[in-house]
This record gives sequence, structure tokens and C-alpha cells, in this order.
Amino acid sequence: MKNKNTITLEVDSALALMQEIYNDIVEQKNYASLIMKKMLSFMKDQEDMSMIGPVIKEQQKILNECTEKKISLVKLQGILLKQTQGTGGKNMPMGKLTLSDEDRSLLDKLIKDGGNENISEDSYNL
Repeated sequence: MKNKNTITLEVDSALALMQEIYNDIVEQKNYASLIMKKMLSFMKDQEDMSMIGPVIKEQQKILNECTEKKISLVKLQGILLKQTQGTGGKNMPMGKLTLSDEDRSLLDKLIKDGGNENISEDSYNL
């Protein structure tokens, strides 16, 4: 049986992780938009739509997923702000973040969708 690494999610590490996830989402969204614009520029007549249509549909799906990821990230940030509000000096939150099982699975999903296939959920605990 593998030993699991325990990740302590403190406010600073949570903020850094959320920033990294956000950057990945923005990069995915920009790349999907670029591909979609290129495909649309290649379309000259109706026959082209049958070839280009599936690519555009897939890019639109990626754009929608990016929006869902951003909403999930905002939800986690709201939980972080609510739990740490007023606990630090100079308006800086301190302490550890406590996540519900639902929020934990949401964060796990965001981490996995961030494109790091080298990390498996069996190798860490939040």
C-alpha cells in the first residue's frame, strides 16, 4: 500500500493553488478561443461546416467547462474568505481552511482538470 502525502491547506497555499488553477483555466479558454476563431476563418461555404463544425463544437464545450471551473473556483474562494474573515492582522487572513466533503471533491476535480496528470488522487490527502 502506498503512503499518501498529506497536504495541509493553509490560506496562503490555498490562494496560491487557486491562482494556479485560475491561470490554467484562462490559458485553456484562450487556446480554445484561438482554435475556434481559426476554424471559423477557414470556413468558406456550407460544405466546410461539416468538417469544421465538430472542432468548433468541441472548442465551445471547452469554453463552457472553463466557465464552470471559474464558478467552482469562486465558490471555493468565497468559502475561504468566509472562514478566514477577521482572523488576521492588517486584513490578512490566517489559519487553516476547513472544507466540506463536497468542497474537497470540487477542489480535487479542479486540480485534476488543471492538466497535471502526473498527480493521482491516491498519492495525496487534502
